[in-house]
Amino acid sequence: MDGLGEESGLNGSADRSQGEGHRVLRVSGVAAGTARVPTSKSIAQRALVAAALCHGRTRFGALPGGEDVAAAAGWAEQLGLVVARHGPASLTIQGCPPGPSRGLGGLSAEPWHVGESGTLARLLLGVAGLASWVGRTVTVEAAGSLLRRDPGPLLGALSQAGSTVTPLGGPWPVEVTAVGPPSEVLLDAPRSSQEVSSLLVALAAWPDQGALRVRGTIPSAPYVGLTRWTLERFGVQTEEHVLGDAERVFLVKGPLRAPEEPFLVEPDASAAAVALAAGCLSGGRVSVPGLGRDSAQGDVRILEHLRAFGCGAGFDDAGAWAEGPPIRGASLDLTGEPDLAPVLVPIAVAAARWGSASSELTGLGTLEGKESPRLSVLAGFCRSLGCAVEVGADRLAIGPSAKPAGGGTIQLEGHGDHRMVFAALLLGLVEPGVQIAGHHAVAKSWSRALTDLEELGLRFDETLHG
Repeated sequence: MDGLGEESGLNGSADRSQGEGHRVLRVSGVAAGTARVPTSKSIAQRALVAAALCHGRTRFGALPGGEDVAAAAGWAEQLGLVVARHGPASLTIQGCPPGPSRGLGGLSAEPWHVGESGTLARLLLGVAGLASWVGRTVTVEAAGSLLRRDPGPLLGALSQAGSTVTPLGGPWPVEVTAVGPPSEVLLDAPRSSQEVSSLLVALAAWPDQGALRVRGTIPSAPYVGLTRWTLERFGVQTEEHVLGDAERVFLVKGPLRAPEEPFLVEPDASAAAVALAAGCLSGGRVSVPGLGRDSAQGDVRILEHLRAFGCGAGFDDAGAWAEGPPIRGASLDLTGEPDLAPVLVPIAVAAARWGSASSELTGLGTLEGKESPRLSVLAGFCRSLGCAVEVGADRLAIGPSAKPAGGGTIQLEGHGDHRMVFAALLLGLVEPGVQIAGHHAVAKSWSRALTDLEELGLRFDETLHG
């Protein structure tokens, strides 16, 4: 895993233009052929944390690059758990199950650094409180935009379970003292599915059955299914019992045990969505091998959503594919997969610009609290391209405007957010005048994004602006 998350050229994470204006991209060309996309960072992060807590050694293959997965592997390495590196995308971890006088908290007194990964931050809060060395205090430190994101409901659940939780001057860093396994944990009004996943992983580390009671709607609920799928690959039994519209109980029976076969991470559905949409918007046909209809990733619904806009999309024996422009508007509920909004907004803009069609995306209430205020940024992108826009607390309506964007340059800022950069890149296939600033943010999730998209036939022209 040497160099994980480090790329040169257009994909580098550092701004090479300091002191000399800033560099912007224009995108052109036709995306066609077989896409090389990273494997799933959502699966990889969950599996790396589970491997650190499990009995036995877990061998990983096809780990993705990117800063979030690098942070998860770095945490395991900091604890002394990485026993072997076999290549850029392969490593072996010797697990350290929790116990009354041993566990992860006893391996290192250093703070746990999660970088800017919301998934890893929440997973490690649960580990620190419920699956570490009992009585040991650990500080979980974050960085960047994550410093503004308050994990309040998760901290409340840990406190209710008996862990001592102390925020140190703000949402982050957080000091957490571990307790033994509770028989039941209560999570009230979750703000993120990651809070549910965190507690499920922590309970799974223990041999006795634990229960997680969740009151309130779970945002982006398919990610909880992805967590349960990952835990089951580590031998954990999970059950979900729905008690009503606003309450459910998850039963978890561990312990975590290393899979006998190497853990191979499947292609990332979020990255695949970018490549597939690029094919539709540029006039090509793109396929993503290895991403099947039985994937546990909620974002695999990108194919269903593309079909709603009239694009061709489906699965064959090799994987997923998509082609053809959007020919109609669509009304889509993205409650389960709001991270697809940055991909589907450009599709909706194309439908408005090319076909005078209106679209509405709902279920977007979690977007404002991400790396950037994504709902507001996406609405601004649409206005810049001459679309009529209506924005609500969890919805975005996009339609044709009486004053469409004329020719000339339209600059879209990535706001340090990888998903906003991908949205801007796709909009560049709709409007040739688009320039994208801050494109280096793609390193967070897909460090080779521009190189991989160039191999499909897209062209990125980088120039100095200002």
